Amino acid sequence: MGRFTGNLLIAMLFLLMANLAIAREQLSSDLPVLMMADEMNYDEELGTVVARGKVEIVQGERSLLADTVSYNQKTDTVSASGDVVLHEPSGEVIFAEYVELSDQLKTGVIERIQVLLRDESRFAANSAERKDGNKTRMRRAVFSPCKLCEKDPDAPPLWQLKAERVEHDQEAQEIRYKDVYLEIWEFPVAYSPYLSHPDPTVDRKAGFLAPDFGTGGNVGAFIRLPYFIPIGEDKDVTLDPIYTKDEGLVLSGEYRQKFESGELVFSGSIAEALRREGDADNATVKGDRVRGHFTVEGAYHFDETWRTKLDVKRASDKSYLRKFDFFKLNRNTLRSNANVEGFRRRNYMAANAYWFQDLRSDRSAEQPIVAPVLDFNHMGEADPLGGRWQLDANLRTLFRDEGTDSQRISFKPSYKIGRMWNLGLVTTATATTQIDGYWIDDAPISDDDETFKGRVFPQMAIEARYPFVRHSGNLKQVIEPIALGMVAPNGSNPEQIVDEENTAFELDDTNLLSLDRFAGLDKVDSGSRVVYGVKFGMYGERIGDITGFLGQSYRFHTDNDLRSSNLVEEEFSDYVGRIDIKPNQYVDLLYRFRFSESNLSARSSAIGFSLGPSAMRVAGNYFYVEQGTAASNSERREELRLSLNSRINRFWSASLGTHRDLTDNGGSLAHTLSARYEDECFAFETTAQRSFTRDADVEPESRILFRFIFRHLGQVQSSAG
Repeated sequence: MGRFTGNLLIAMLFLLMANLAIAREQLSSDLPVLMMADEMNYDEELGTVVARGKVEIVQGERSLLADTVSYNQKTDTVSASGDVVLHEPSGEVIFAEYVELSDQLKTGVIERIQVLLRDESRFAANSAERKDGNKTRMRRAVFSPCKLCEKDPDAPPLWQLKAERVEHDQEAQEIRYKDVYLEIWEFPVAYSPYLSHPDPTVDRKAGFLAPDFGTGGNVGAFIRLPYFIPIGEDKDVTLDPIYTKDEGLVLSGEYRQKFESGELVFSGSIAEALRREGDADNATVKGDRVRGHFTVEGAYHFDETWRTKLDVKRASDKSYLRKFDFFKLNRNTLRSNANVEGFRRRNYMAANAYWFQDLRSDRSAEQPIVAPVLDFNHMGEADPLGGRWQLDANLRTLFRDEGTDSQRISFKPSYKIGRMWNLGLVTTATATTQIDGYWIDDAPISDDDETFKGRVFPQMAIEARYPFVRHSGNLKQVIEPIALGMVAPNGSNPEQIVDEENTAFELDDTNLLSLDRFAGLDKVDSGSRVVYGVKFGMYGERIGDITGFLGQSYRFHTDNDLRSSNLVEEEFSDYVGRIDIKPNQYVDLLYRFRFSESNLSARSSAIGFSLGPSAMRVAGNYFYVEQGTAASNSERREELRLSLNSRINRFWSASLGTHRDLTDNGGSLAHTLSARYEDECFAFETTAQRSFTRDADVEPESRILFRFIFRHLGQVQSSAG
């Protein structure tokens, strides 16, 4: 009995190999076979065995169930009928009414086959046949990843592929359709005489990816048809040609490669297109020019200590990425960086190089190249008193084609010690000394070609916090007064030292308590001052979380070196603070402010909010600043972003958004309106956009985007460049 039951099991397991998810493992004859049936008959003369009534055959993780199973040893034919169910270890399940296999199990027929894949996708066909041991051909077959309706399981799925013939070539790992229709809600919407895609066993295979097409924007109608090419196990290429109605062909693509300890990605595009230079009102037409862009991103880990990174971005001109808006890059500034860094215990070492491309102006000669930038940071062990020494060192070289060049070397040793006193007072004392040396070529205020300037900037500070906590039932209240005193000399920012790092400064609640409120090392926050403020919070089940902060600083003496920035106080600073209110999941409010010390007028405000349930949620951001920094833009800024998002039901959602400039010469910047449907097998999204951006090569534009995502088939989307 063991011999024919083993052959019978092998025959039944080959059923799985005759459908879309074919098992490639060889069955082990050493696995025990368990066969159960209500009735079993063996005819020695005919060489047949027949099992009837709740037949179940189990070997390892595979099992077969049927009403009747027969095996003819002489003809090497096995058949099963009546609710045939085959469970495969991968999780796939095959259903059939009748199965017959012969010719050493290489040829056979299957009637009324259904396949439930591991991800709950389904195949069904009237009949199927097996040829040459590696091909399965199905007639009148359908495929769909959509779940059937629980109330009406006989209703058709939301979408399905219906074909006269489907062939699964196991050797080529490909599924081919002939005379195939795409049906949505049982209505045919697309037809193709031929369609193919890799089978589920394939991770990567050459072929066309989902196309992208649309109209609108600054290039007119376009079609984008990417083609994927795997070169090996560790690398591949995507060729991505884009044909535009107004500007012709754009060739783009991406190369990717994985290493054992790193990766590399190269992408780019090239086009021959019309180019306009100058501002929007006085643009000069340059005719067709070769235009394009490229990016290189890479990383490699040498060992547990050292690694290197590369991130390079470059465009042919300032308006290319705005005009050909296909590549998801920052359209204002392209920042490139090469980096080597190491981590060991409490030490950090890094070497960097930076270069930039400003896409908002044509003054590329003024953009600096910063290389090398060497950093070393060391944190010492805690001493017996609980304090720690720290050393930060930096070497920077900066040069440009036109303008000031500089080299800087900086050392900043520091010592910090903290203590919590018995009464609850928390103190932290810090002492630092920043030592800088600058070699400056072509300094803007010096008659000398080369200038050396040194600086020694000591600073001492002590911070004290005294939190008070009160519990009242489920309500917890916290009030924490804070005081910070700093002693440092004035006049530590000579004019010869050009500020190459602090392009923006805004006094707010995030930096009021910082010893140095400036980013970088070129400018220091000199002078002696005190900072005082209070944090408060209430926490409870009924009120949620309400937190806030209010603070101000006082400078003892005016620092003439900092008076060029009118945002740095001469005596009392403006009042800065924030209020964050989160009473429940439906309300989230954040208000950050800076009020004038003299008359409490608003100098800057930032409001972020999100209100309402998912069925109707309003969100927005409001930003106002009375004037920018002296280092960048000194004009008043006021902007508003609003969005309305609605989760209509389980499948449908919609959103409406606007972005406006509220200054006197401002106006609308962008409007969007979108709707989305999504379930387990299909997603549809449409978005209408209006942009008011204007540049030499870019005009205000309107566009409508469509995206259809068919699970397993990729996506078809429409968008505008």
